[in-house]
Amino acid sequence: MRILLVGAYGFIGSGIARALIAAGHEVIGLGRSERTARRLFPALSWHFADLNHMTRPADWATALHGVDAVVNASGALQSGGGERLEAIQGASIAALIDACAAQGIARFIQISAPGATAKDASPFLSTKAVADDHLRASALHWAILRPGLVIGSNAYGGTLLIRALAAMPLRLFSVHGDSRIQSVALDDVAQAVLRCLAPDAPRTIDIDLVEREASTLDAIIVAHRRWLGIAPVPLIALPGWIATPVSAVADLIGHLGWRSPLRSTAMAMIARHVTGTPAGGEALLGRPLLTLDQILARHPAGLQDRWQARLMLLMPCLVAALSLLFLLSGLVGLARLDAVAGELQGTPVAGVAMALGIAGSVADLLLGAAILVRRWAQRAAIGMAGLTAAYLVMGSWVRPDMWVDPLAPLAKALVVMVAALIAHILLEER
Repeated sequence: MRILLVGAYGFIGSGIARALIAAGHEVIGLGRSERTARRLFPALSWHFADLNHMTRPADWATALHGVDAVVNASGALQSGGGERLEAIQGASIAALIDACAAQGIARFIQISAPGATAKDASPFLSTKAVADDHLRASALHWAILRPGLVIGSNAYGGTLLIRALAAMPLRLFSVHGDSRIQSVALDDVAQAVLRCLAPDAPRTIDIDLVEREASTLDAIIVAHRRWLGIAPVPLIALPGWIATPVSAVADLIGHLGWRSPLRSTAMAMIARHVTGTPAGGEALLGRPLLTLDQILARHPAGLQDRWQARLMLLMPCLVAALSLLFLLSGLVGLARLDAVAGELQGTPVAGVAMALGIAGSVADLLLGAAILVRRWAQRAAIGMAGLTAAYLVMGSWVRPDMWVDPLAPLAKALVVMVAALIAHILLEER
C-alpha cells in the first residue's frame, strides 16, 4: 500500500515508518522540517507542510495524491512556540479526514491518547478528541489507537525525561511519583498499525494500547536506572506543589520554542495517571502487549544511553551558562570600551580598537540572546565557537603575552569554544 504517514520523523512516527517499510509498504512522510526529515529518512518520499496551516480539505489534495491509506502520528504536547493545538491536533486532522473521504481514501489510522474526550480540561486531550470524534463520524475504514507511555530504543520528550531523572547522581527525585502509568513498546504500537492495515482488519476500532499492569512513576524511574546500569541510590519524593513553579518556567521558555517535557500539560497528565484498558490491544495483536521490564530487556542500554541520560540534565545548564557568559561579555564590553581600547594600545590594531570593541560586544550580545531561542540555538552555538576562535587568533596575534597571563584569558577561551561545540551537538533535536 501507498501510505501517507503524518508526523513521520517524530518519536512514534519514525517507529511506525520503519515497520511499514519493513512490511513492504510505500511510505510518504509528511513533516514540517525538511532538514530533519531528509537527515533521518533520506530514502523516504516527503511532503512538507505545517499543520498549523492545513485546516481545509483542499490543503491536503497534493499530499493525498495516489495514497491508499493515512496514518496520523502527529501531535504536540501543548500550544506555544508557533504550535497551536486546536490546529495541529484538531482542525488540520479533521480537514485531512474530510479530504480522505472526498478522494476515496478509505483507510485512516489515528494515534490518539488514553482518556481523550472533547470536554477534557487538558487541551492536549480535548484537541485529540476533536479529531477522534470527527473520524468516528466519518464513513472511513478507521482505527483509533491510544498508546500509554511509549518506550522504544530511542527516547524523546517524556521518556527522555524519565531516563534523565533515572541517571541523576547521588539521589533520585520525583514529583507525583505515586501516579500510575501503563507503558507500551513502540514496536507494539507499530505492529498494531500494521494489523489495522491488513485486509481483514476490523473496520472500526477504538482501543488502548497498554500493558496489563500499571507501574508507579517512581517504579518506572527505578527500572530505567537499573536498565541504564547505574548503581541504585535512594529516591526522594518531592511534594506536588513543586511542579507548579517548575512548569511555569518550562511554559515560559516554551514561547522561545523549547518543548520541555516539564511543561504544565505534561505535569498535569502525570498527576492524573496514564492508564487504559489492555483488552482491545491484546485482541488486535492476539497476545498480551509487552510489559515495561520486557520492553527494556529487548533494548539493552549501552554507554551511549548513559551519556544521553546524563547529558540531558546538563544541556539546559550549558545553554544557560553560554548565554550568560556572552551576554555579560557584551554588556561589560560596551560599558567599558575605554578599557578594551586600552588593552589594545601599542598593538597592530590600536587604530581600530574602539570599533573592534563595539563589534565584538554586539556580536556577543546577539549570540547570547540567539542561543535562548530554540530554532536559532544550534546555529548560535556554532557562531559562539567561531567567534571565540576569532578572538583566540586575534589575541594570539596582537597580545601573545595573554597566553601566560595569570588569569589565563586565552586558555579559558579554548574551553568556551569547546563548550560551544558540545552544545551544538547536544542541541540536535532528533
